[in-house]
Amino acid sequence: MKCPYCGSERIEQGVAWGKSAESGNVGLKYRAGILMGVVQVYSDLCLDCKSILRTYIKSDTDKAWSHNPGSLGSD
Repeated sequence: MKCPYCGSERIEQGVAWGKSAESGNVGLKYRAGILMGVVQVYSDLCLDCKSILRTYIKSDTDKAWSHNPGSLGSD
C-alpha cells in the first residue's frame, strides 16, 4: 500500500481505535433490540505524513446502525 498524500510505503495497517471508560465508547454505534452496541474500528496510518488512509470495521455490517451522535445511552 502506498500513501496517496506523500507517496510513502511506511503504512501501519489495522491499528485498533482505543476504548476507554473515561471518554466513553469509541466506534460505530448500532441498535441490538433495546440495547446499543459499538463495533471495534481500525485504521491504516501513514507513518511519515501521519494521515489516516482508511478506516474500517471487521465485524458483520448487517446491523441497525445509529445515525445519532452521543454516548451509548443517548440514542
